[in-house]
Amino acid sequence: MLNARVEDLGHDQGHRVLYLEKTKGGARRKKAIPPMAWAALQDYLDGRETGWLFCTASGGQLDEPAVWRLCAALAKRAGLPVRGPHGTKGDAVTHALARPGARPDKVQRWAEHKDPRTTQRYNARKELLDDSPGYALGADIAGTLGSLN
Repeated sequence: MLNARVEDLGHDQGHRVLYLEKTKGGARRKKAIPPMAWAALQDYLDGRETGWLFCTASGGQLDEPAVWRLCAALAKRAGLPVRGPHGTKGDAVTHALARPGARPDKVQRWAEHKDPRTTQRYNARKELLDDSPGYALGADIAGTLGSLN
């Protein structure tokens, strides 16, 4: 995601997508962007049509240490435990697997786990969902977005 550019945003079969770096076969991977995330992304971009998708205030490329600092600052501000980007991805995978009718094969592809056993390890975390910081974070985001309307 840190290598994504605004120009990598697009549409495919009625979905808003982000085209990511090429795979070994030369095809670009694409990730669906849910409507709420698309709206937040458009607010963030504020009409910007070129450049790094996620950038510094001066327009430079955002790097991993900056993302860690941002995650830590946001968690602290929200009163949540500090988690890095990968921990947040783990929460998302756990949440996706816990949904009624969840398809582990689809979650595996979405998470880009080559081995299904990697995805299945998150199934053991399902019981931790009640304590997931993701709920509070999601509520804060939804509340903030709701107050902007």
